[in-house]
Amino acid sequence: MKRSVLVALAFAGFVGTAQADVLLSEDFNNVAALPGQGWVLDNESQPPGPVATWFQGDPETFPAHLGAPNAYIASNFNVAAPGGTIENWLITPEFSTAMNVVVSFFVRGDEFEGFFDQLAFGFSNGSTDLNAFTLGRPIVVPTDAWTKITVQLSGQGAGATGRFAIVHTGDADLSNYVGVDTLRISAIPEPTTVMILGIGLAGAALARRRTRSA
Repeated sequence: MKRSVLVALAFAGFVGTAQADVLLSEDFNNVAALPGQGWVLDNESQPPGPVATWFQGDPETFPAHLGAPNAYIASNFNVAAPGGTIENWLITPEFSTAMNVVVSFFVRGDEFEGFFDQLAFGFSNGSTDLNAFTLGRPIVVPTDAWTKITVQLSGQGAGATGRFAIVHTGDADLSNYVGVDTLRISAIPEPTTVMILGIGLAGAALARRRTRSA
């Protein structure tokens, strides 16, 4: 990671009646089209492997959270060479952070005994410079089902903008395959009550096959 700083990213349930204004909605039906829509896919893994960056989900590994079976975005251990370190970035288009922002998305890993995948995520001030992002500690991705992650950023004031990044990270030799789906970013114009949820993801049971390619 170019920058991995612990921040107050709330894995949370949001309570209240505030009306949410959807800033970004992405179901990853066409991963190849994302760069033309303002997304940044940047593989900084060292040394790089045979898979260039994030790719269209493989329905034979597992189907999407919603929609067509391949309608999700995925990364695997082949984004880095054997013995390397994974650092595969998925960065959203720019959005307003003037009000409180809630980001939600679903994650899932492919089960394979002895292997696991990690994701880190966080915000920038609108820049695509990787050093501009403040990332939380990586989580181990559950493998038994699609799991919803919810993250909050407090409003930054009039005119403020941001971007959100999800980073596949970890040792290539210990990693496998991870998918992301159903990403939503919403502005909440009124204060929300946040209930911090203790997400115990580190002990996920892993058993099945290791996916070899995109």
